[in-house]
Amino acid sequence: MTTADLRVVMIVANDVTNDSRVRKEAAALAETGAEVTVLGVSASGLPSREMLDGALIVRVAVPFALREERKRSRTARRNWRPPMVGYKHRTSYVARSERIQAELKELKADSGHAIARAKAGQRNPLKFKAGVGTRLLRRARWKAAERASWVRKGVGNKADAPFKFSWRAYDGVLHRLPWPAPWRKLHPEALDLEVAFGDLIDRLEPDVVHAHDMHVIGVATRAAGRAKLRGRTLKVVYDAHEYVAGLSMYGARTRRSIAAWANHEREYIGDVDRVVTVSPAIATRLQAEHKLKLKPTVVMNTPNPADVSVEVADIRSRIGLASDVPLLVYSGGVTRARGVHTAVQALVDLPDVHLAVVCVPGVATDAVRALQSQAIELGVDNRLHCLEPVKPDEVVAFLRTADVGLIPILRYPSHEMALPNKLFEYAFAGLPVVVSDMPSMKEFVDRTRIGEVFAAENTADLAAKVRTVLADLDSYRERVADPVYQQEVSWSGQAANLRSLYGELTGRQLEIVRPGGPVEKKRPHLLIGPVNSAGQAWLWATAVEREVPDVKVESLTTGSGTFDFKVHRTGTYKQYRTDLRWQLELTSYALREVTHVLFEAGRPMFGQLRGQMWTTDVPILEQAGIKHGVLFHGSEIRDPALHRARYRYSPFRNPEDELTQRLQSGNDNMRRHLQGYDGPVYVTTPDLLEFVENGIWIPLAVDVEGFASNRPVLEREVPVVLHAPSASALKGSAYVDPVLTDLDARGLITYQRVQGVPHAELAEMVKDADIVVDQMLLGSYGVFACEAMAAGRVTVGHIADPVRDLLPTDLPIAEATPDDLSEVIERLVAERDSARKIADAGPGYVRDLHDGHRSVEVLLPFLKNELGPRLGAETEAGGE
Repeated sequence: MTTADLRVVMIVANDVTNDSRVRKEAAALAETGAEVTVLGVSASGLPSREMLDGALIVRVAVPFALREERKRSRTARRNWRPPMVGYKHRTSYVARSERIQAELKELKADSGHAIARAKAGQRNPLKFKAGVGTRLLRRARWKAAERASWVRKGVGNKADAPFKFSWRAYDGVLHRLPWPAPWRKLHPEALDLEVAFGDLIDRLEPDVVHAHDMHVIGVATRAAGRAKLRGRTLKVVYDAHEYVAGLSMYGARTRRSIAAWANHEREYIGDVDRVVTVSPAIATRLQAEHKLKLKPTVVMNTPNPADVSVEVADIRSRIGLASDVPLLVYSGGVTRARGVHTAVQALVDLPDVHLAVVCVPGVATDAVRALQSQAIELGVDNRLHCLEPVKPDEVVAFLRTADVGLIPILRYPSHEMALPNKLFEYAFAGLPVVVSDMPSMKEFVDRTRIGEVFAAENTADLAAKVRTVLADLDSYRERVADPVYQQEVSWSGQAANLRSLYGELTGRQLEIVRPGGPVEKKRPHLLIGPVNSAGQAWLWATAVEREVPDVKVESLTTGSGTFDFKVHRTGTYKQYRTDLRWQLELTSYALREVTHVLFEAGRPMFGQLRGQMWTTDVPILEQAGIKHGVLFHGSEIRDPALHRARYRYSPFRNPEDELTQRLQSGNDNMRRHLQGYDGPVYVTTPDLLEFVENGIWIPLAVDVEGFASNRPVLEREVPVVLHAPSASALKGSAYVDPVLTDLDARGLITYQRVQGVPHAELAEMVKDADIVVDQMLLGSYGVFACEAMAAGRVTVGHIADPVRDLLPTDLPIAEATPDDLSEVIERLVAERDSARKIADAGPGYVRDLHDGHRSVEVLLPFLKNELGPRLGAETEAGGE
């Protein structure tokens, strides 16, 4: 096998956007020509696809049903109280209180009405006294209810304290216990990810599945097991982003939670084929703990110079700080375990120094607010700057004007073995560093002499080391800029390690065959599909490439293949509906190569689930900078109600007809999707302009030379009349068939009715016919009529007056309706010279309007990212 045959699926439990390691590793493998698909979790809850440096990113909507059910049941257990002890919800108490108050107010109202009636002499005294007694009883009842409600609430409040205390105590003890820690119970999201990713991996049939971090190692190994059932070999690579058993603790990440994730990793790591990790220390530890046959390959998370964007404001400009003011920076996640509070405390001993904290995921978190409160208490809040994060490719350039990069992380086993990404980001930004004395970082900094090391959580030592670096800043910067050091921390060497591992794993030589970075599209490339209705997409593509050689155009069909229309790319209906592998291959190709897309019939291009329309694919295309428009052929957009109102002859005369109702509903939905859509909207026949606001007419195209015929017209004593109804004109054939059958029986014509024959065979029948009858009900003309005119045949059809008025020249189609079709055919047969004039005008009309050059003129503005001309405007595309 070649590298191009290598299929890799990477899986990760985040949305990939800010995971630089996943992005870089996917790109490093895609550079070899391997087909790389990354499955991530959609942060928005909506599925999406994106092309990134040659790899396809597929974000999957994961509902996390198991995780949410665990949360719900856990909350329910902690909220349980014995019956009648308090109210389960505060709103229940409020509702009960308001009900009692309403009843007491109603009671007062009843008393007022009764007293007023008694004073007016309108009531029997005995009845009045009985009413007084009833009201007293009612008042006593509701007053008792009021008291009971108050008591119940009070009892509930008293009972809440021991319940809550008990649960806090229970949780406090339980979360400190590393055993038992069953991951299936504590982290059911690992099984949620199996449900989301497992089937996708099976359907993609990769050669290698690469599991990023401990959340998805089980998903990968189970996929390999299922592949064996199908007789396939699926290799598994586990990428340990950190030392799981030694993760730092904060918030919900308790000792028990960490132990559960470690158990999850331990259960599956023995089943993987290779392990990758981020530092030599973690590699050694993993091999020893899990008795791995091969030592994990180290791929450090160093920056890729190719990903560094310089088109970004720097950090000093953002905070408005002069260049001569010392500036420290910390860039990354802000939690207690990251030790940023130590740096804030150190500002007291560094009176002239400012600290900028680039907060990931953002400033609006409790941890950041705690830092800000700490700074206010220490009186250094005017020198602490908390900033929103920038994009991954902007980090290095953003940091470049600081003086020193800080990594003050606290002592946890995972931290002791880590070489954080920010260490290398600081290096590419040209910043010396001051780091806490975690063994791996200490060894690295001492060896490279790019900064200083302080004792973790020692504020005075941190301040002293910062002063040391600031006092000799030029020397430290010189060592950071050393080409040998820069090469050591560059991503290129790490990517080579990854490719080497994959070469050993798959038995192939992985070499770079295409440069990294975004794919540059050198010329316009239009994809039209997924229908190729009547071969139109192919014909437009051919016409564009003929008229404008610098533009590449492809047509796509996903039909049944009944007809033999030419097309560039094909897929079956089953692939279009259910074959994820086919869908993603097409998506990947389009995002890499295509610059423009035209959606036919309002259908999505890259696969369709029930109810989906072209708008499903719009976010994917816009993310890739691909321009798009939509193209309608007829039945998918035509409004039956409006057609019925405007046209005397309509296939939609009966609004109760099942087909009419289905079309009405579907097309109303189609028009709703058009509202707010800002791409160009094309229609292939002029009558459709009535149903599409701001529609653009793109004339149908036919192969004029291919339909040219030298066979005489109406020379036979009994002329041949051909009728080939399309799906949209089937109801019209109910009017045509009886008429032509009757004329055939009377010996006036030879009637040929064909349907479902290959297009090439139909073309020969058209060229041999004398008269071709098109549709009778839609009021316009389509491909079949154009082909008949191109062949120089007498063409008959019903063209409504509003449609004829829109056309730039006289249309050589003999007008007929269901009411007079017989008379029209008889007249054409009888008055043959007049009929031949109609036939003779056909080829010229088609060459002028339907040989493809007019269609190209309409499409060119779209390919230049402008809207095309509207029918009726004075434009170059036809001067209509």
